[in-house]
Amino acid sequence: MTTTAISLDNVSMKFILHHRRAHSFQDALVNLVHRRNGATEEFWALRGVTFDVHHGETVGIIGQNGSGKSTILKLVTRILDPTSGAIVVNGRVSALIELGAGFHPDLSGRENIYLNGSILGFSRAEMDRRYKPIVEFAELERFIDTPVKHYSSGMYMRLGFSVAISVDPDILIIDEVLSVGDVGFQRKCLDRISEF
Repeated sequence: MTTTAISLDNVSMKFILHHRRAHSFQDALVNLVHRRNGATEEFWALRGVTFDVHHGETVGIIGQNGSGKSTILKLVTRILDPTSGAIVVNGRVSALIELGAGFHPDLSGRENIYLNGSILGFSRAEMDRRYKPIVEFAELERFIDTPVKHYSSGMYMRLGFSVAISVDPDILIIDEVLSVGDVGFQRKCLDRISEF
């Protein structure tokens, strides 16, 4: 019997959309003083979503733009908190949700690897062990000491994916980030995912 890795129970997520923005500092100040914030609208990205994913399963979420796919992933990874409902995640989560999320643009690829490792709770010694395989998988040896703000979107994706898979996740969350880059690297990523 498999154990539950992710459980969403009646999860809803509401955003407030602002339709009128201040066009100048003076407008913003006047709005602040008079407590006006322009026209707003409630937007429910999710309403009453319930499902379970068990360890060992691969699940894809498919839908139209704006249907809440990325919102679900951000809720599972705790980037967002739901407006209502409950989310339970059992296991270490590694996520590739937005290209370069978690990277500091002024730091090099090497520095971002160690920074991400420390954020995930790994010691310097553990990251020293993981460093070479991360760089080799990403195929960025030549550019690893270049600030990532100079990386192409494909290079960002390569490094982000390589770091994400190097932390031995129980749960790997991937948004559309794999649509970036060359077909050969995409195949390499899919092969690695299959190994999990």
